Amino acid sequence: MSSPFPGRDSLTTLCLGFVCWQGPTAIPSTMVRNMDDFDFCLPSHAQGVLEGLQRLRTNPKLADVTLVAGGQEFPCHRGVLALCSHYFHAMFSGDFAESIAARVELKEVDPGALEMLLNFAYTGKVTINQGNVEGLMRTSSQLHFPTIQKVCSRYLRQQMDATNCLGICEFGESHGCPEVSSKAWSFLQENFEAVSRQEEFLQLSKERLAIYLSNDQLQVQEEQSLAEAVLRWVRHDPGPRAQFLPELLELAHLVSLPDQYLQNLLSTEPLVRDSDASKALVARSRATGQSDAGAWKNSPTLPQKLEEVLVVVGGRVLEESEDEDGGLEMPAAPRNFAFYNPKSRRWMALPDFPDYNKWGFSLVSLNNDVYVTGRCQGCWCRVWVPKDRGWRMGDKDVDIGHWCGARCCPPL
Repeated sequence: MSSPFPGRDSLTTLCLGFVCWQGPTAIPSTMVRNMDDFDFCLPSHAQGVLEGLQRLRTNPKLADVTLVAGGQEFPCHRGVLALCSHYFHAMFSGDFAESIAARVELKEVDPGALEMLLNFAYTGKVTINQGNVEGLMRTSSQLHFPTIQKVCSRYLRQQMDATNCLGICEFGESHGCPEVSSKAWSFLQENFEAVSRQEEFLQLSKERLAIYLSNDQLQVQEEQSLAEAVLRWVRHDPGPRAQFLPELLELAHLVSLPDQYLQNLLSTEPLVRDSDASKALVARSRATGQSDAGAWKNSPTLPQKLEEVLVVVGGRVLEESEDEDGGLEMPAAPRNFAFYNPKSRRWMALPDFPDYNKWGFSLVSLNNDVYVTGRCQGCWCRVWVPKDRGWRMGDKDVDIGHWCGARCCPPL
């Protein structure tokens, strides 16, 4: 083909879509770039090709494979599917019959979710809501669409509350999503009382309820919360559930409950009065609690009782008592990190906060955590670790101002 500029060796590079890179090795040794060479790149080409392929799906003649699920057919392209799904990449690149078949049947695949996954493969867009997230998560796990799996996992964690955390926990466990089930377990541990009042809790199987009650990390504000949760669960369907009452009450740490509460169970609770085994258990717990009133307090299996406290970090040293009413007695030793329990009207001093004499810190609480960051000179953070009962430097990998969490200790 003759050059449009006679007498000159011209090289025109036309690139539609992807960025053109003309490195030293990109030009053959026999070709030399001239000053009038022109590199062209159309930024919208990649998106345009995808949109074009999406339109071509409506014409089976221009698609190279048809997926069949639930009696519905979905014409598409092997290359597009292989790029978005490990499952299809292995299917179409391996020595399987499906790699050359014109039709591929997908058994036990939700056609509605499959259509959403295919649309995502061609457009990069998907709308997730409470009505489709489980089906989309299930199908993306079956067909190994990793991006959709991550997005659905994030959506479930963000939507978690007391009304749905139990279902999300079971769903995450059954579909191999440890980050989802782990978040649900943490939510349950910190919000057991709220969760136990929801309809979802009343629908639990006995086996599942026993698993939750056996968790040593459940945090409650009232000592009898576990027992009350068991009684609500049994009352919801007393016919088949009453037989499980003694077994479940044994998981409710009755020996740690006030004697008056146990006495009320024996005298006023019909479910307990109608069960000889339950009555014997409650009576035995009363006797044990009265004879060894303090032993249960050191038991590591008891639920963690939570109380709201006022946390004070830094600022004026706490030994300077300025309470005009004389109601708040500050610790005698100098402290700059402590909490005040309004119920017992007592201060509990904790290990000193490092560099308290500096300024520019930020402090915020979330759930049972206290976050400290900042300082007058650059980013800085410390973390209070309850089990170590001391401060340590925060995680260097934490971004956004190096935020770091410090978990408050439950009142002693």
